[in-house]
Amino acid sequence: MKESPENPRLRDRIYNYFPTLERSERKQLVERIAVGADGGVDFFVMMSLASALASLGLLEGSTAVVIGAMLVAPLMGPLLAAGFALAQGNLQLFRDALAVTGLGIVIGLAASLFIGVLNPGFEPSMEIEARGDPDVLDLLIALASGMVAAYAMGRPNVAGTMAGVAIAAALLPPLAVIGIGLTNDSLFVAGNAAILFATNLVAIILGASVVFRLLGLHVSTSASASGTPRWVRRATLTLALLTVILAAPLLINVMEKSRSGQ
Repeated sequence: MKESPENPRLRDRIYNYFPTLERSERKQLVERIAVGADGGVDFFVMMSLASALASLGLLEGSTAVVIGAMLVAPLMGPLLAAGFALAQGNLQLFRDALAVTGLGIVIGLAASLFIGVLNPGFEPSMEIEARGDPDVLDLLIALASGMVAAYAMGRPNVAGTMAGVAIAAALLPPLAVIGIGLTNDSLFVAGNAAILFATNLVAIILGASVVFRLLGLHVSTSASASGTPRWVRRATLTLALLTVILAAPLLINVMEKSRSGQ
């Protein structure tokens, strides 16, 4: 039965209570998203240097260096662009954002592999071990980080929180641990770091997509007969399934920690 204007759907009620963006604010947001999703020379240089810095900080066990690397790493930009594209139904932007994300992963992994080769036979620091032992809380942190980052991106008056989001999301350290672990026969640590990194990627995109929709950037119901493009539904379902799959080993880690603590 078709709902009357006096009886709006729950989703519409949430949209009404959530702060939405004006036309000028949306234009500025699109410009910021485009800059963040740019995979040009600056992205290549900053990703390379940040990955090398993170790798060195992990090997030294220096929390300050690792945090510094997270602050300058540009990988959050394309992930937010992917979430924005999902919310708006922009297939070309979604493809571009995933391509830039893939480029960033390749650059970061190559830099960490290089640093790992230069430091054979290292003793895993606490920073490395922390990324090699993820649990379900890391999934929730990544999801919340994506939501906070999207809100900060859409609301310039709170944009100053982006630095904190970059630290909370912790995208770069697990990627660096993968490369370091692979070059030093620490396959278990590298595998767990890969799970953590994949969890962060998927959860951030999903969280960002949800918040961008709440900010009024969702696909208009008049855009298509079904309201949402088919590719958006498929992509969202795929990301949700990946989240469930990735959550399984994280839950196992939680149970193992619980048993070991008894």
